[in-house]
Amino acid sequence: MAASTPQAGPEPFSLATTAPGRTSRRLADTAILASLLCLGLMAPFSRVPLAAVPAFIPAYESTLAINDLITAILLFSQFARVGRASVLVVAAGYLFDALVIVAHGLSFPGVFSPTGWLGATSQTTAWLYVFWHAWFPLSVLAYGVLAGSRWDAVSPGPARRRAVLLGVAGAVAFAAGLTLMSTVWVEHLPVLIVGGDYYRLVSMGVSPAILLVTGLAIAVLWRRRQDSVLDIWLHAVLWVWLCDVALSAVISSSRYDLGWYGGRLFGLAAASFVLGALLVESNALHGRLAASLALAEQRNAELAQSRSELARAQRLEAVGQLTAGVAHDFNNLLTAIMGALDMIRRRPGDQERVAMLAGTAGKAASRGARLVRQLMTFSRQQNLRPEVLDPNAMVREAESFARAGGGTATFIFDLDPATQPVRVDPAEFQAALLNLISNARDAMPGGGEIRFTTSNIDVTTDAPDLTPGAYVRIRVADTGEGMSAETQAKAFEPFYTTKQPGGGTGLGLSQVYGFARSAGGSVTITSAPGCGTAIDLFLPRAIAVQPDDRGTHSLPRAAGQTVLVVEDDPLVMTTTIATLQELGYHTIEAIAADGALGTLTGPAVVDVLFSDVAMPGAMNGAGLATAARRLRPGLPIVLTSGYAGEQAVGRPPDVAVLPKPYCRNDLADALQAALLSRHAAHG
Repeated sequence: MAASTPQAGPEPFSLATTAPGRTSRRLADTAILASLLCLGLMAPFSRVPLAAVPAFIPAYESTLAINDLITAILLFSQFARVGRASVLVVAAGYLFDALVIVAHGLSFPGVFSPTGWLGATSQTTAWLYVFWHAWFPLSVLAYGVLAGSRWDAVSPGPARRRAVLLGVAGAVAFAAGLTLMSTVWVEHLPVLIVGGDYYRLVSMGVSPAILLVTGLAIAVLWRRRQDSVLDIWLHAVLWVWLCDVALSAVISSSRYDLGWYGGRLFGLAAASFVLGALLVESNALHGRLAASLALAEQRNAELAQSRSELARAQRLEAVGQLTAGVAHDFNNLLTAIMGALDMIRRRPGDQERVAMLAGTAGKAASRGARLVRQLMTFSRQQNLRPEVLDPNAMVREAESFARAGGGTATFIFDLDPATQPVRVDPAEFQAALLNLISNARDAMPGGGEIRFTTSNIDVTTDAPDLTPGAYVRIRVADTGEGMSAETQAKAFEPFYTTKQPGGGTGLGLSQVYGFARSAGGSVTITSAPGCGTAIDLFLPRAIAVQPDDRGTHSLPRAAGQTVLVVEDDPLVMTTTIATLQELGYHTIEAIAADGALGTLTGPAVVDVLFSDVAMPGAMNGAGLATAARRLRPGLPIVLTSGYAGEQAVGRPPDVAVLPKPYCRNDLADALQAALLSRHAAHG
């Protein structure tokens, strides 16, 4: 049979693989020295006859059998953990001894019957003693030879369990066979005991042979330098075993004399004291294991903290890169706006030139607003403005913008005319498409094809990010470099990019994912290195919304109504007051909630409250709206915010939030809708 190769990696915890500590070595050495000292003290008096106590045999040997059986179970369990053949051999040796000790006690004359049970004769007990005391040192000798060798391992799992069963079966069969030999076929064996005296054990060389095997086993373990906890205690057991055989079967040769009793006490010490030491050592090792686990948990906590700090540092670095990119874009926008306004101030009379420059400034401001909305979408803090749109038209429009940016990519369209509309934010939808086109073009530096595909799709089973329902699939596929599995796993993470520094912020696909999830859909990637990339955008299908009754009403125009404006930013306040006055409203100004509440508490006429959500002081716009309704029930209120609607949590349910930035028409529509609501409520 071929030898099994020990498996790589750290060995499992066990007494056979754990190095002994200084305390364990000292205890084992103390046991050896104490045994040798007792042997020296009892040897001169070993032949002194003592009283025969037959009850000593069952008490003594039942203790031995139980201890050896417990030791065998302990060692078999450790073999099942570490898979070392040497441990299996010594475990089987302990089990063999336990079984033979039982047979020895049952066959002992004068204990259970005059001649003993099991069909025993006068020679049965002596031969069982020989088998018992010879086989154990042989098993330890085999342990010492096997331990650490290339044969000292078996395959894990089922093979290990089979080895345990074979070891147990072998020990049982061998013990049963020798018991039969000592009872049924004992007449074929030499006579060892005559009239209760077994001096023939010495004259026939049996006892010296047992001593020799025990000495060889001691030498082998000594040569191994007692590498493990199991080594040092087996070494101690053999020395006590040596004292047992020397005192009771060499120096003494009669039952119930001092040497005979002394040898039994040595055997009891070998089984009881060493087993106790093994159990204590096992408990100590488990204690150290628990301490190691606690230390490992502490290290894991420290590692988790380190990872958190690293992730925080990486986020700060990514935010720094993002800030630089955003600052660049905003500086460009501000340059266009400031330049246009400066030129308007220089020549305000040139109406055509003023209109052209004002249009340029307006376009720049609109681009800035779109950029802010994208950033807020990335942070999941932007309220989207969904509309029912034709996805095919949006793809065509995005493609026209992409062509204006240059590049050598070829655009191919496979748009299903039956594709149904979707209800999404148009600016975010367009930004998502442009991000997909930009990524596809960057993946093909030498040129290639970008194919657009649209179709209706029905999802009938739960998907990881997609619930069953009716969707539109927009696919943007390129013939570029493709992505590895690792890149695909991180592609939608904010700030993750494979581009060179300065080549991208890592927000493109993150924006696409955020947009898709906010719209109730999802996005997937199909790619492989060298095989291009296909990104599928799944958006819920929508049915065009018919205008309701409210849409048939004409909103009332401003007719001298008074607006209480609450805004802490002077520039915004100035622009808002000018816009409202141009629209025909009267205005009252307040920079915080306290001032606004003071106005509402007094006699001033206020037809509508228009307030920023974020403002200085303890009360924000939502709190002001609630307090204003208590002072003036039914007061029309419009809130505005440059953040998410989350900041207006707690406002009255009929209060709308106008997102910043807003234009003149947006403000006019919001105020007129609020006034119409009051008009409708009052009939």
